[in-house]
Amino acid sequence: MQVYNAQHHTLILLKDFLAFLQQAFPSDSLDPSSDEAALIEQLQALIVTMENGALQATYDGQDWLTRLFRNFPNLTPHMGREVLWYFGGDALHFMPDEEISKFQQLEDAMQEGGEDFDYLATKKAIFQNS
Repeated sequence: MQVYNAQHHTLILLKDFLAFLQQAFPSDSLDPSSDEAALIEQLQALIVTMENGALQATYDGQDWLTRLFRNFPNLTPHMGREVLWYFGGDALHFMPDEEISKFQQLEDAMQEGGEDFDYLATKKAIFQNS
């Protein structure tokens, strides 16, 4: 069993969302000064910052999420909710209290679970138990 790595998981979710955005806003149809192009560029920069392990990534992620939720709320259902939890801070304003509570339960279980912790099974159990 592979140990859950929150940063790695978040990077996968962000890369998947980037691919979604690139299909939703094809680069040949974007004006480089458009909000859509800026959103994509900022996400690409965030991914690079995270891959490089820079501490700035947390703040960049919160800023990017704020821009996404304020300017493109119709796109947010296509992004994994773990991204919000990972970046925390201002990003948590976009999560209902019940969802925050469930992510906290998941994080607590992860810390108690040790090496044999099954992230996906635990997440499924917590989030389906409404």
